[in-house]
Amino acid sequence: MVTIKELAQILGVSRGTVDRVLHNRGKVSPEIKEQVLAKAKELNYQPNKAGIMLSLRKQPKKIGALVPSIGNPFFESLITGMMKATDEYSDLGFSLSLKEVKGFDRIEHLATIKNLVEMEHCDALLLATIDDETIIDYLQSTRLPVIAVNSDIALSRKLCYVGPDYYAKGALHAGLLDLTGAEGRRILILKGSEAMRGHSDIIRGFKETIDRKKLKCTIAGIYDTYDDNETAERIVRDKLAQDSTINTMFITTAGVRGAVEGAGEHKLLIFSSDDIQETKDLIKEGKIRWTICQEPFRQGFEAVRRMQSWFIDGTEPESLFTQHVIKLVENIET
Repeated sequence: MVTIKELAQILGVSRGTVDRVLHNRGKVSPEIKEQVLAKAKELNYQPNKAGIMLSLRKQPKKIGALVPSIGNPFFESLITGMMKATDEYSDLGFSLSLKEVKGFDRIEHLATIKNLVEMEHCDALLLATIDDETIIDYLQSTRLPVIAVNSDIALSRKLCYVGPDYYAKGALHAGLLDLTGAEGRRILILKGSEAMRGHSDIIRGFKETIDRKKLKCTIAGIYDTYDDNETAERIVRDKLAQDSTINTMFITTAGVRGAVEGAGEHKLLIFSSDDIQETKDLIKEGKIRWTICQEPFRQGFEAVRRMQSWFIDGTEPESLFTQHVIKLVENIET
């Protein structure tokens, strides 16, 4: 089994350079990093796990997490998953610094991330954040390991993404609409925020599948609710008052209760995402026809576990797309 010392001798670089590449410590030129990683893979380099675990106990790792969970009950299960994974590896010195924010304000997200990096001195980041150029530039400058959680971001050096394939989720909704009867449908679509990549991807998957299947339905409008019930209620009430032809509503993220209340006595076909308690209740009441869930607990758990394993193994984790689970009144409590 090849060692760091032997890799350094083969490549003609210092042992410290190889160590920095394999453990993502300090700066190394992209060319040298590529050479080291390629040679390590070629020679099947395996890290000394016992030594790494001893090092972790002496120098504990703090993982910082940002989640837009305030006012959005979907994230409760995701956070529970994060806490569960953190507890399982706490004896190795891992800890989690969780920051919760409301909505998708760029300034607040950036300030929270900076706090995790510059004040909390976190060693790694798990981020359910917006796909914003300013945030991406800042993350690039930190050189900290990052895993995108729940919604992906265009960070070239992130370790991986853990969450649903939103495009596929939107396509699945379109397929269910087809089975239900899409002809003549005028669909009002509500999403959280244009800034969240996943929120746009789910609609893109929905619309492109409608076009591909040549379904005879139309989109009446797409509106951001910022995952806020009051905003969703106001938008739905206003749009239904303006357009009496709307007969269908697709709630892609949170704000479910507000959207349904905004519909009032209008007879709409309504479908949504996720299975928070208020969505379960609305399905049992017959107000929402179906919802598609995305395993939030697993998202939180696997994001933390992958980051912990990266520190222990030194190998970049693979992205994980969580499963889509269709829930109707018949299985909403399972």
